Amino acid sequence: MTTTVDINSILSKCLAPTTLEPLTATTVSRYITSPFEIHCNKFAPEEEKDEISKYQQLLFERGRTHETQTVKDKYPDIVSVQFATREEGFKLALESMVHGTDIMHGIPIFYLPEGLVGEVDVLEKSKSNGSIFGKYHYTIKEIKLAKNIREDHVIQGAFYNYMLGKIQGVTPKTFHLINRDGEEIAYQYSEYEELLLESIEGTRKILIKKEHVSPTFGSCGFPWERYCNRLAEETNDISLVAGVSLKTKHKLVEHGLRTVHDLAISDIQKLVEIKGIGNGTAAKLVHSAKAIQSKKPIIKNKNSIIFPTCKVEIFLDLEGVDPSMMGDEVIQVDYLIGALVRVGSKEEYLSFVAKDLSHEKEMLFEFLDFIKKQKDYVIYHYHHYEKTHLEKMMTRYGVDEKVKKLVFDHMVDIYKIATSSVAFPTYGNGLKPVAKYLGFSWRHKNVDATESIALYLGYVANPNKNKDKLQLILDYNEDDCIATRVIKDWLETVRTDTNIV
Repeated sequence: MTTTVDINSILSKCLAPTTLEPLTATTVSRYITSPFEIHCNKFAPEEEKDEISKYQQLLFERGRTHETQTVKDKYPDIVSVQFATREEGFKLALESMVHGTDIMHGIPIFYLPEGLVGEVDVLEKSKSNGSIFGKYHYTIKEIKLAKNIREDHVIQGAFYNYMLGKIQGVTPKTFHLINRDGEEIAYQYSEYEELLLESIEGTRKILIKKEHVSPTFGSCGFPWERYCNRLAEETNDISLVAGVSLKTKHKLVEHGLRTVHDLAISDIQKLVEIKGIGNGTAAKLVHSAKAIQSKKPIIKNKNSIIFPTCKVEIFLDLEGVDPSMMGDEVIQVDYLIGALVRVGSKEEYLSFVAKDLSHEKEMLFEFLDFIKKQKDYVIYHYHHYEKTHLEKMMTRYGVDEKVKKLVFDHMVDIYKIATSSVAFPTYGNGLKPVAKYLGFSWRHKNVDATESIALYLGYVANPNKNKDKLQLILDYNEDDCIATRVIKDWLETVRTDTNIV
């Protein structure tokens, strides 16, 4: 193919020296989800980083494997650019673009005049518009391990789309993201350009300390989670209050509310004037802030603490992957149903385990056989996970409606009762912070819901060798069941305490 394109000229333009600090798509997307992570990556002490967990290692490995497999399945004839340095890879990619290569994978790109660098998953040729390369241009396709694409994922795609426009002289109107199931979703660049440019500008301000960013409790992931949360506690940041997300925090800060103390002394009616905060939310926020400030629970409505009187009490807890909690990066599977059964003063822990990823159905039916034998019973759980996932499993495996009623007609959500009746002096109303406040402690400090996933996958890979991994999961699940019972019993004492009005 004959071309008049001067590759050296493009390289000189795109690699022009700059004083701007290089920005990547990942860094810019953090501006939406956790601006404090941007600060940490630049300014926080290296020794403050969290150690990588087994779960994080699992995500990294699966991310790489998923991208490789997706490219292989969808684009068997794709060209992968081999290079020693990223700059060399960029030059080779430009040469491929000049020659009209249809599709390329793993392409490093640069636009240093604006300090932008990255590596594109897939570049695909399109003849819908021309560019500096001829009567065609290139478009972006990014591969994500998640099933449900998030806004920060989209901003990453928009970032590459913007860079590609600078390189080839025409900005593609659309870019695509490919989710875990191989579904391609098209996004209109014009709909995200403003947010992208705001995120780039905001990121730069954080990196040159022209914009102060405070730690938001629970907003940072690996490797800054503990550091971020600790600083939020030390500064009494308003995000410590249950229900204050990053977006809610921004609204409150705009109205001069920055700390838990600020919220605790707020007038509920003034809070209601803030867009998106109704009477119920305002009251919950103020009560939670007051409880944290006083370090004591506030009993909001003792009369809402109502429990059924049954001979058998079953405290239920499931282990599995919840996309809403873990970002949807690992395929959905429920692998353990745990039940602490209390009859009078006697307790027994029962576990129903899927021996591998293909035995979820067998696990479920073992649990249902157990339930069918019960009489005069109640099933307690904490929050919606257990009910939601049992519903999904029963629908998936065609469980009879009469059997479903044996479970769902007897389920009581302790979380709903607890949060409607009490404001806890805890950072969030999850099972762990509340149970820990009430004096309960888990046996294994390094095992949690996400680590259990990694442990389980390690177990099913070699059951004979990794029995200890399964035992850690069982211990953790049993502790969750006990913690649910601890909260229920404490609420019962509140209900029967005549000194509490």
